[in-house]
Amino acid sequence: MPVFPTLFAGTIWQTNVTVIATIILTGLIIFVVLRVGLARMDMRRPRGLQNLIEWAAEFATNMARETMPTEQSVNFILPLAFVMLLFLFVANWLGLIMSITVHFNPHISVWGLTPSDLAGSKGDIELFDSPTSNMSMALALAIMVWVISHARGLRHPKQWLRHFYSPSPLAVIEEITNPLTHGMRLYGNIFAGEALLGIMLRAPFALHWIPWQLPLIVLWLFYSGFVATIQAYVFSILMCLYVGNKSFEGHAHH
Repeated sequence: MPVFPTLFAGTIWQTNVTVIATIILTGLIIFVVLRVGLARMDMRRPRGLQNLIEWAAEFATNMARETMPTEQSVNFILPLAFVMLLFLFVANWLGLIMSITVHFNPHISVWGLTPSDLAGSKGDIELFDSPTSNMSMALALAIMVWVISHARGLRHPKQWLRHFYSPSPLAVIEEITNPLTHGMRLYGNIFAGEALLGIMLRAPFALHWIPWQLPLIVLWLFYSGFVATIQAYVFSILMCLYVGNKSFEGHAHH
């Protein structure tokens, strides 16, 4: 079981330092890419990163228009959909691109971890990982979407209350399960991909020198990269769908 350096260990404020660091790194990567890609915009002959950014913006626009009921709600969700799509794409890939593990004596306390914590990981502390492979992070994103969707719905209180009873009172249960499945789907796919990759990387060589696992690692990297990309899309479009279902401005798609 991997362990991570922590702050405020043993309290309700316990914080995974690796997750915080990789969240900041993800934001910096997106900022730099957008800044460089749009620094020399050419409306007549777009090229390079500008083409990629414009494609991502168009993709997010189409995703929003497919799920939101009115143009007003499209304009509301579009900036968040665009940023969420980019953020999850980069975040989901981080742990596949690079992994950093430091080994410590499992009988000492270090970085907020006790000897019992280190014993479970055989002294290995993860310093670099996908932030979305952390369950708390994935569920926090899902809860954020849940809050935004209900805040938008509360702009029309009567319709917001009515939707809990249509088509059945079971809609109340859905409001509890939706954020759980929304976040756990993202976490489960990213964590499983990186966990299996870690097992392959630690597998011993055949006859102590033949890297038999190398073809499997390459295939798994391609598959995990595909899953990481799909999960960025799935989470983002479900976000648009959940917010769209509670945008009561109208019912016709534009």
